[in-house]
Amino acid sequence: MRTIRTFQVLSRVLMILLLQQIHPALSIAQRPFTCEDQFFLTLSTNPPSLNEVIIDPQTNAVVFKSINSNVAIDVNAAGYRVTDNLIYCVNPNNGTLVRLDADGKAEALAKLPLNPNLSYFAGDVTPDGRYLIVIGTQYYVNGLARAADLVRIDLEDPAYSITTIQLNWLAQIFDIAFHPVTEELYGYDSGAQRLVKIDPVAGTISFDFPPSGVPVTTGSLFFDAYGNLFAYGSPDFVSDQNSLYSINPTTGATVRLFKGPPAAASDGCSCPYTIALNKTVEPRQAFSCSDVEYVFEIVNTSRRPHEGILLEDKLPPGFTFVSVSSNPLGGNVLSQPGDNFFRLADVDLPEGRFEIKIIVNTGMAGPGIYRNQAVLQNLPAALGGSRLSDDPTTPIKEDSTAITILALAFDTISVEKALCEGTDLIRLDTRQYVAAPDGAIEYTWQDGSGNSFFDADQPGEYQVMLSAGCDTAYVFYTIRYSAISVEILRSEDLTTLHLGDSLLLKTNVYNTGDQTFYQWKDPQPGSVRCPTCPETWVRPFNDIEYIVQVENEWGCLDSAFIRLLVDKNKNVYFPNVFKPDASNDANGYFYPSGDPYAILSSLAVYSRWGELMYEARGISANDMMAGWDGTYRGELMPPGVYAWVAQVAFLDGETVVYKGDVTLIR
Repeated sequence: MRTIRTFQVLSRVLMILLLQQIHPALSIAQRPFTCEDQFFLTLSTNPPSLNEVIIDPQTNAVVFKSINSNVAIDVNAAGYRVTDNLIYCVNPNNGTLVRLDADGKAEALAKLPLNPNLSYFAGDVTPDGRYLIVIGTQYYVNGLARAADLVRIDLEDPAYSITTIQLNWLAQIFDIAFHPVTEELYGYDSGAQRLVKIDPVAGTISFDFPPSGVPVTTGSLFFDAYGNLFAYGSPDFVSDQNSLYSINPTTGATVRLFKGPPAAASDGCSCPYTIALNKTVEPRQAFSCSDVEYVFEIVNTSRRPHEGILLEDKLPPGFTFVSVSSNPLGGNVLSQPGDNFFRLADVDLPEGRFEIKIIVNTGMAGPGIYRNQAVLQNLPAALGGSRLSDDPTTPIKEDSTAITILALAFDTISVEKALCEGTDLIRLDTRQYVAAPDGAIEYTWQDGSGNSFFDADQPGEYQVMLSAGCDTAYVFYTIRYSAISVEILRSEDLTTLHLGDSLLLKTNVYNTGDQTFYQWKDPQPGSVRCPTCPETWVRPFNDIEYIVQVENEWGCLDSAFIRLLVDKNKNVYFPNVFKPDASNDANGYFYPSGDPYAILSSLAVYSRWGELMYEARGISANDMMAGWDGTYRGELMPPGVYAWVAQVAFLDGETVVYKGDVTLIR
């Protein structure tokens, strides 16, 4: 084994020397990045800057952590190169190939023979580190854009030779990104707001994804180590790029995640060629003394296998290791059942995605939130040497994984319920007294049954024991018999009312409980004077059925109904002759009589020539003094025939227009 490792070290030294001969600049001043699945953003500000994209753990907002706020050269079309851990990009102003290091220091490498009539904003380095792929775009005065060429820049050639493929695709692609696992090349067409796939060899562009609508424009596209695709772009046509988006690389569907600082012109790249560690726990809520499962998801996209990896996880206080439930990687488990840690040594990690699962007992941990974080050790220096686990359910990178330990909120509860008359059973459901994940609590009733509920068909005493880990509680039920019944009584022996009349309805209740709650159902809103009283006046305008429901404090119910008919006698009489100076005042005015609840919306009297003699609005029938007295503007009108028109509104909402004539006698 020692001989093999010595040979590996010598091989790495020879490789470094060879790279230095190919690219002497590597041996000079530029400091490589540590590839840790991070995102980088270049901003074409004045001066240009290089930033790391980070999500603020306090606000969940995107922030730009400055690496160099004064990059000496304007750069775009950036891509991360895994073979030397440096960023390669193009100066869009003059076509110069530029290399950025971990300090944001820019080094101009070569003047590239790019088409000066095109704009080169989209770029990424191939997963093998061989080529920087850039796309040249031609813009038209009508706002449309065309992907005009695809250029492969050979980063292993000291002269940085290029291969150009002519394109003719109507698309506005500001950035591209290689999938770290499938190695497919993706782009975002900001002209149509959709994801596209690009063949970096043939230059063909696939437009299979439907438009997503957002982001409207994005200059930054990048993958993480798990193959998740992100974009930094603008939510509308007027805003700068200020939002981080997640794009499904299978469907093209886009979700806006977080807001960040504005960026008028930006370009993004990432280093997904690394080793990443996710850690989750199921269930995320559990009781003490219960078993939970921790899952360690290890993704190796570094493009080479690694040996001798150590996975270590110090468990929360009181938690103990039980067993390994799944381990496709092998290695040596250095933990014994009952240990407060999990340690897996000598792991050989090939490329790909793997899950290691362990069972952990929560012990006598009290209620609260418990967090812990695993670590991968013995990684290469280029990958940072170690990697802390990340909880993928939160936006914060490399944060601890949390589990909530619950506790039953009571020791014993006594509950009284009633078996109501007319019902065969009452269901005793214990879940209403506890908040716990499904399956976390065991129930044991007095007859040995284990459901969370029990159907009681007789009055008596019932009990259930709740077991949650090492926590127990009891619920004691007392079931009594209860009955309630109701009938409706009328203040008058009537089932038919005249339109507008009221009737008093009363209730007669038998109740074994101490309290009675009333609820009258009113099909004609407003016709019941007191909907929650034991007796109430009702005034229906149409045939109607009233229902009263009564309930006691035990939840026992009964109801009764009564049907009432409404006689809609809407006769309204208008006289055809009247004499203002008659000895009988009732004959001295022109006014309607009949339905006492009828309202004259309007009443107008006209002369034989059509002149308005009299008009009244909103008067009641039978109102003699509101009628016409045979005068006009204080003068007596001559005997004769006068025409009239009346509009009458009845209580049930019907409106009728009446017309006729009346003879005035002197």
